[in-house]
Amino acid sequence: MLAAALGIACASEQPPPGALPDHQPPQIESIEPAPDSIVPGFSGALRVRFDEPVRVEDGSFLRQLVASPLEAYRLEKGFSDLRLQPRDGWRDSVVYCMEIPAGIRDLLSNQTEIGTQFCFSTGVEMIDSEVTGTVLNAETGLPELAASVVFLQAPDSVPYGGLTDENGQFELRSLPSGTYSSFAYVDQNGNFRLDRTLEPYDSATVTSFSGARPDLLFRLVEPDSTPPRLLRAEARDSFTVELEFDDALVRPQPGDPGVTLTDTTGTVSYGVFGLRMGDAASVSFPDAPGSAPADPEAAADSAQTPVGPPAVQDSTTTLEIATDELPTRFVTVRLLEALASGTYLIGAEGFTNMRLLEGGGDTTFVADVPEAVVPPSPDSAVIDDTAAIRAAGDTTAIDTVTARILGRGQ
Repeated sequence: MLAAALGIACASEQPPPGALPDHQPPQIESIEPAPDSIVPGFSGALRVRFDEPVRVEDGSFLRQLVASPLEAYRLEKGFSDLRLQPRDGWRDSVVYCMEIPAGIRDLLSNQTEIGTQFCFSTGVEMIDSEVTGTVLNAETGLPELAASVVFLQAPDSVPYGGLTDENGQFELRSLPSGTYSSFAYVDQNGNFRLDRTLEPYDSATVTSFSGARPDLLFRLVEPDSTPPRLLRAEARDSFTVELEFDDALVRPQPGDPGVTLTDTTGTVSYGVFGLRMGDAASVSFPDAPGSAPADPEAAADSAQTPVGPPAVQDSTTTLEIATDELPTRFVTVRLLEALASGTYLIGAEGFTNMRLLEGGGDTTFVADVPEAVVPPSPDSAVIDDTAAIRAAGDTTAIDTVTARILGRGQ
């Protein structure tokens, strides 16, 4: 019985009798190789020594470890130290950067609150550079947690990089000089490599040199090898038809998409006033036929001063430049004339998804709408924002950030 009691006492992690209470988390006493040192031919274990015994959980620690190059690491635990090695060994002439994660506990469960960052080299010169950036989900605009960001320099295949935090942000110090192809992606299969057929990704080119401080923005797009396809159409009122595609469409559209609308026999066509990216509930056409004037006083002024015939008189579509950058699966079509109840055929072409593939298609829909009463409107021109932009010679209407992302390789 006494032996059993002694066994339990020995197994219990308690401070020695008479010791003062410990409320301090463990502190790192030393790191070998030393931070910012150059150790050619290094082949041992990287050792992090603490000022007291520590406890870590292998799986949790390795999942949270931020290490560059991005590869698998092996952890060995001592009484008051941790030892790390790449599973395939240290590479020659490479800069290694680590962030020991927070949450390392002592025997009384006091734990570290912040991580510890450091770098060392196995031969190559270490320079004063820092690459930072943000990784977002392109469709939602939300930050991507634990996304991989890798920097590759041909012909070398050393995968320098890191992981994003809860804000989708990352930083990488001492990236050796040179021009790199960089990729941000969600490593869904955990193999430390980008699979472009399975994983959402984005890419960029960056140059590193002493004193460089580039800040990058990545927007991850799901892999896609097919063009967007029109799924359905719905009449929201006698003048408005909402289209839904199977892919998210970039906003604004880089091309000149178009929509045609006829009856099911194809003999009666309906003119299109314009298109706007987004669903019918989120967009408006204040100057379109069948819409109440947004400003009665402005409408009265235009009635007193006619400015000519309507600018849109046929089925030509016009696409308004939207201020919202987020892609959308919806396009709202505003018609020049009201629909009666019945079945219609609508076609779409030239719509671009997030992988710069163009598509469209056609479908039928049923309009079940009351007879529209169109109020008399003044003889004023319909404003065509896109035409005005083009007439002014402005070739930068498409948002430059979106254009940068869309211009990358598929």
